Formats: sequence, C-alpha cells, structure tokens
Amino acid sequence: MKCGTTNQNRMTKDTTLLTYPSIFKRDVNVNIFFKEDESYGLLMDFFKHYGVGFLEPNSKTIILDGESFINNSEVNIDDVRMVEAHEVSHIILQHKGGDRSPKDELEADLGAYLLLKKHGISTDRLIDMFRERHNVDFSEELLTKVEGRI
Repeated sequence: MKCGTTNQNRMTKDTTLLTYPSIFKRDVNVNIFFKEDESYGLLMDFFKHYGVGFLEPNSKTIILDGESFINNSEVNIDDVRMVEAHEVSHIILQHKGGDRSPKDELEADLGAYLLLKKHGISTDRLIDMFRERHNVDFSEELLTKVEGRI
C-alpha cells in the first residue's frame, strides 16, 4: 500500500496494507492494517485489548490499526509516528511484553518522546495525552527514567 499525506499532514489509504521499516529502528517492521485486508478481522481483538497498536516482539513487528488513523479527523501522521516510537521504545528498553505494566508503559512513552525529538517529529500529542495515560503531568525530569537506555 502507498501511504500519503495531504496538505494537513493526514494519512490517506490507497490499498489494504502498508509495511515499512521503522524510522526509529530499521530492523523493526511496521505493518498498518486496514479493514479490506483479510487479516484485519483477526486483529480486532488485539486492537480492542491493546489500542491502536501493539508489538509482536518475536518478529520485531509493530501492528497498527490503520482504520483508527484514517477515520479520525483528530489524528495525523505524527500520531502514527508516536505509536511507532512507543512500540520501538519497548524493544530498546527490553520490556518483556505480555500484560502491560504501568512502569513499562510510562518508560515507553518517555522513550517515544526522546525518539520523536531526535527525529524532529512533534511531541505535542504525546505530551497532551501524558496525564490521561499515566496520571502524572509530563516533565523533562521524568526522562531520567530512560536516559542512557534510549
């Protein structure tokens, strides 16, 4: 699938699946599935449990729900990058996976912040969602939890 952006930096869909190497870690693949793909129905339970994206650690593959990105006017390509950076952070930080722990999720968001900054990608949405996700306001002092590991 081709994935393009409009002038508003929004993701658009041309076919059923987009696959590309992560810009944050080249040995990690990102697969964005859309409802037209035959595998999409099988992934729905995972999306319901994990949200718009999750990591399949054995194959170093990030699976994203493309429908949640293209069907939401509040979401743009930076949101895709934010989820991608979050999942890559789990790999870099060597989180074991399975049930999501609050500590691992906090660290992954902090790692995502650092990865996004390093690549010149907006961190605004991550900061806006931080309190809702972690029950604490974002501060750069929190970055000490992951600095040196990302």
